[in-house]
Amino acid sequence: MTKQKTLAPDSDLFDQSYKLSYFCEELSKYVENQAKSIQSLKNVSNTLNCWFKKDIFHMEMLKPYCSKCYSKNVIKNGTKTRKLYFHDKGLVKAEVQVYKCKKCGKTFKTDISQIVKDNCNFTHDFRSKSLELEGLFFGSIRNIAYKLEKDTGISVSRQSIENWILEHENDNNDTSNRYSGYYIFDSQWVKIKGVWNYRLALYDSKNDIIIADEIYSEEDKNNITEFIDKNTRNKERNSITSDLDEKYKPIIEGLGFTHQWCLFHTRKNFNKTLKTYIKENQVNKDEKKLIYEEKDELFELFNCKTYQIARNTFNKMLNNIKEYSKVIQSILTHNIMPYFKTFFAYLLDKNIERTSNKLENKFQITFPKSIKRIMKIKKGAMSRINIRKEILNQKNVFDTQTPSF
Repeated sequence: MTKQKTLAPDSDLFDQSYKLSYFCEELSKYVENQAKSIQSLKNVSNTLNCWFKKDIFHMEMLKPYCSKCYSKNVIKNGTKTRKLYFHDKGLVKAEVQVYKCKKCGKTFKTDISQIVKDNCNFTHDFRSKSLELEGLFFGSIRNIAYKLEKDTGISVSRQSIENWILEHENDNNDTSNRYSGYYIFDSQWVKIKGVWNYRLALYDSKNDIIIADEIYSEEDKNNITEFIDKNTRNKERNSITSDLDEKYKPIIEGLGFTHQWCLFHTRKNFNKTLKTYIKENQVNKDEKKLIYEEKDELFELFNCKTYQIARNTFNKMLNNIKEYSKVIQSILTHNIMPYFKTFFAYLLDKNIERTSNKLENKFQITFPKSIKRIMKIKKGAMSRINIRKEILNQKNVFDTQTPSF
């Protein structure tokens, strides 16, 4: 009888081996959690080798070398025990690998500065989550500490959280080379220790970002000039839109910018002028109605589509100026005529912002009235502003990268 070779089925040869964890639910969950922990730690650092073993977090250098003589001829020399607090894992017992250089004899431990600061148990991850709570909700330090303890089970002192906020530094280097040259300038009142200070801010209207802000004790000519000049040096200087503060105009134009007055503040100022005139002169109903009709005609001037149309319309109003009420005559001759180009610069360059509303909205988002009167030091105020700005910038980047459906 002829013998025939029988091929073994592939499924039998390549079938996976069975593990005890497949048959024990609790052990299976443990293995699954361990796998997740290892997977989540892969991106902790690109210079460290990190792993969990028996619930202990081990850290060692991927390519160990002596920090003194830079020799790679090193050997392991025990470990140092640390307690680390992660936001998502809570308290973690850690062991940091120690090395000894065979060339110079120096003993040194693994540099874990990418994970945690020296002499600190709270990791960068934990600290950044704490700052996010401050930036997202503007909660009190007490509420932030409560939220952290509720989420992680870790009690954090309020002073520690305040120290993290004060240590925060804002970095605008990633945007400093992309300024458009079209800006909005404004100031915001900030009360620190019961004294009003001024937050000066410069906003890039094309890139939709606050490029610089700083708190000054005085809003005088020297401080404003220094602030604008310093933050636009070696950059395009096309235009700045501002409110109607008289001291801004010579500063902005002196630095080489085209100056545009905010049309929202312009209308608001003209309305105030009319109401004051009507109240002081006890104007009757018919005259009051006429004044407001003339006001509507005046405001239509700011809806012109081109600079030439606005110029021609204004000239017609000047030719018939005697037909207008005294208050409208005053606005035309004393307010608009000497500064016509400052009101209508946006018609000569479509990139110029007509109002300063965008920056004022950013003021309310980054430092709302509800908290701007409770600051104790300037650095504390600026740190909170910078944290909020970073979160807004991250949100803008996310929104631009997220496809719409």
